[in-house]
Amino acid sequence: MTDLILLFCLTTGLAPAPGDTRDASNDTKPVGLGVVYTSVDVIVKRPTDAIEPIEAGRIQMDMTGARTVLDAVEKLVPGAFLTRRGVMGYGIAANGTGGITIRGIGGQPNTGVLIVIDGRPDFQGLMGHPLPDFYDFSDASKIRVTQGPASVLYGSNAMGGSVEIEPIRPSPGYHTSLRASLGSYWTSQNKLTHGGAFKSWFYQLSGGVNTTSGDRPSSRFRDQDASFALGRNLGSHWKSSIQGRSGFFHIEDPGPFFAPLNNSYARVGRGGYGLHFDNGYARMSGSIRLFGNFGRHYITDGFRSTDSTNGVRAIESFFLRPNLQLDLGGDLQRYGGQARNVKSRLNYGQHHLTEGAGFARLKYAAGHRWILQAGYRQHQHSLYGSMPVPEASTTFRFSDSYSLTAGLARGFRNPTIRELYMFPAPNPNLKPEYMWNYQATLSAHPSRTLALTATGFYASLKDQVATVGRFPNLQLLNTGAALNRGVEGAARWSPSRRLQLHSGYAYLRSTNLLPLVPAQKLNSGLDWGIKRATFSLSSMTLGKRYANAQKLLKLGGYTVVSARVSAPVREGWTVFCAVENLLDKRYEVLRGYTMPGVNVTAGLMVNF
Repeated sequence: MTDLILLFCLTTGLAPAPGDTRDASNDTKPVGLGVVYTSVDVIVKRPTDAIEPIEAGRIQMDMTGARTVLDAVEKLVPGAFLTRRGVMGYGIAANGTGGITIRGIGGQPNTGVLIVIDGRPDFQGLMGHPLPDFYDFSDASKIRVTQGPASVLYGSNAMGGSVEIEPIRPSPGYHTSLRASLGSYWTSQNKLTHGGAFKSWFYQLSGGVNTTSGDRPSSRFRDQDASFALGRNLGSHWKSSIQGRSGFFHIEDPGPFFAPLNNSYARVGRGGYGLHFDNGYARMSGSIRLFGNFGRHYITDGFRSTDSTNGVRAIESFFLRPNLQLDLGGDLQRYGGQARNVKSRLNYGQHHLTEGAGFARLKYAAGHRWILQAGYRQHQHSLYGSMPVPEASTTFRFSDSYSLTAGLARGFRNPTIRELYMFPAPNPNLKPEYMWNYQATLSAHPSRTLALTATGFYASLKDQVATVGRFPNLQLLNTGAALNRGVEGAARWSPSRRLQLHSGYAYLRSTNLLPLVPAQKLNSGLDWGIKRATFSLSSMTLGKRYANAQKLLKLGGYTVVSARVSAPVREGWTVFCAVENLLDKRYEVLRGYTMPGVNVTAGLMVNF
């Protein structure tokens, strides 16, 4: 188990924290991990997954200086990349950003990396992509990132991986917290949360407003949201909760500097609910999720849409023997909506699709050195019928400090309703995309202060949906294919209890590299505890990227350096200051959108 824990430490910026751990043959007990000079709990639920997830707690995300959950993912995971166009606000439609790719897979917009909120898949029913402006950093207690297919667990849209967000829940007693900040371009993030937890029940209420005037004219952004959660224990083995969230954002698009736009904006309102039942027994545990989300989109080009997703998901883990675990589960969801364009008078109609599956995973620790796993999903789609999805992995421990994990997994992505029936050239005969992913990870912990990992992967993608031809003779066809190969490495050195140095590197070579995706990415950082204060310095370096699908233009590489310092000023009160683009570099993530230079944010966190 030790070598597997270290894999998480390297890739998330964590160091092992003292505490009880359990042997790899029984992975049901939480393992405490933490920064050397402070502590945070990270739950290692599946240490033998075929594609090892990377986990990070709230403190690790805070130290990156991230403004959103996806910002934190990009800064913590070398193989992840996020598009953006300004100081705040990702937006939607033609120049929308916030599309995340993992190892070059995700798409524009992202329909290949799935966002999962508290066990519930989250995406726009018509377009199939998540709405990144609704993933507020202040709502997340931890994140879990799977690099490579997560299709056995989550089906379509998880072909390239998944980002699981676990929300904050109150600790025993009454608690109120306020997080407020103000920075360059009148950028402000404010969140007020109140909750309570007692022996048999808990509740939580929160509301927030994020705004900016933008770093360019006509680039304002405003987001407001509210959420609630109410839960109760149902005896000694079951607990239930009901959760809801609604939000609205307005975002302006200034256009590329060579073709500026005036009065171009999008307005989006979204909401969601979840009814949860969780159980825990001596030899089994699991959950049932009944969920739904819905939204309304209004764009100045005339596009109007409403969409919804409703579903149920259940999973139960059976601890058959101390070295044998069986996971059984299933899910079912119906998604879709209707859309039209009031300017062109084009009605896209109303469309809905249904899909579901049963899945299983078996984990077996064969002695001290071997850990074996196999997983299988039988997926059923109302349009495409049945699809088998397997995965398998094995881990060999050379010693307590060195191990090798190798695995394979199949991933797939069903075409979205937009691709099938809407635009730019709908084709109801499209087939699902699929891929096979092979990877191996060597982890080493030669001393208590040094930890290293190296991963190599090979992914074969087929039947990718591609736009061919020229307007007005466009077509969407399953003509795309790619071989994605790469290596990733991570290192962490702790020369003292108060100082940590960490770095992660990802190299991707693809026969069909997506536009805007870098072939090389380097993350590095320094975390230093100074008495009661913490100081973090981090950098992210990206190589050159293609600027368009035709691969005729390129964007230059860049390095962005960030710094953050926080310090308690009294009990329950903490002040912080963060600086982005410390070296004031000029760079573009999206062609024609120059990113802001050095910008500063200062704020206050209060807990009482």
